[in-house]
Amino acid sequence: MTRQCLLILSLIFLLAACSDPHIAINDCQTTGDTRVYCDIGTPEDIAALPDERHLLLAHFGHMGKDSGGISLFDTDSERLTPLITADTHINNALHRWGDSACPVLDAASLSPHGTHLHRLDNNRWRYLVVNHAPSGERIELFEVLGSGDATQLRWRGCVLPHAETFVNDVVGLNTGDVIYTRMFKTSMNMATAKGLVGMNTGDLWHWRPETGPVIIAGTEAAQPNGIEIAADNRHVFANMYLTGEVWKVDIDTGEVVDKAPVANGDNSTWGPDGRLWVATHTDKLFNLLPCFQQPYQSCGLAYTIVSINPDDMADIKPVYSGKGSPMGAATVAVAQAGRVYMGSFAGDRMISVPLSEFR
Repeated sequence: MTRQCLLILSLIFLLAACSDPHIAINDCQTTGDTRVYCDIGTPEDIAALPDERHLLLAHFGHMGKDSGGISLFDTDSERLTPLITADTHINNALHRWGDSACPVLDAASLSPHGTHLHRLDNNRWRYLVVNHAPSGERIELFEVLGSGDATQLRWRGCVLPHAETFVNDVVGLNTGDVIYTRMFKTSMNMATAKGLVGMNTGDLWHWRPETGPVIIAGTEAAQPNGIEIAADNRHVFANMYLTGEVWKVDIDTGEVVDKAPVANGDNSTWGPDGRLWVATHTDKLFNLLPCFQQPYQSCGLAYTIVSINPDDMADIKPVYSGKGSPMGAATVAVAQAGRVYMGSFAGDRMISVPLSEFR
């Protein structure tokens, strides 16, 4: 099997030089009802604040290769306000959340990936950020303070995953627990090769203050990616990217209670209609690789936002698709203020379309 993985890995790199013309995007212009917000670096994940106006943007750090940051976006004024940059001084928290052994965050080492915004049982708003820090994987825990343009993030601590873990995405429970996807243990290239030949590369983990991180048995899959949680905190929905399915998992028992056949699912969000929106990549594999190799070049990779009924996991339909200019490779779709905002792991922009186009 190792030899087969190496052969596939070699083929992947050879194909990376053969991408289709729509992959490269050289302009940044609004077209029709699609608005383009230029000079916003890699907004890989987006969270809608409860004021129905602002967004939190996590600027992807390219799998830990670079630092990133967190910004506040005003959908009314279209103004971007940095909240955490490499120069931000992070104060230690007097009342910590997460692991007691967690070192204070060095903002220059913040390399974000998946995020989750939710309200705790004590009515405080918590913002979780996967961080591929040079010192090791962490999940940063922030408290959201203030509102509107005065929104701020206060660092409260972090969760330290188990060794040999590359985290992709995370959700928080109202109780303070955390569930995250381990995408793989080894390098991304080898994990991709393993996934393409049907081998499992990762799983789901449940962190509790009293136990630390514990694997959820039976959730092994090929490249677990985005994860979302039901409002009642009974189930999580995990996108098993190369397995080609979305899994509905009972949080209390860890049982996989249902599956939906959705391939290449990245991040998930809840649509205004209560359905699960999954951003999926529908292009050829060799078109995906140049987007990783040139992360600051906007990528035209074809994508589709898929809508799933979370109750039966059987009612599945595409609600929006894109390809080429003005932005491809969408990793998330978030509804706010009558529009749907989409970000990407590559490039320098975010786009939005009227909510009415999601149908």
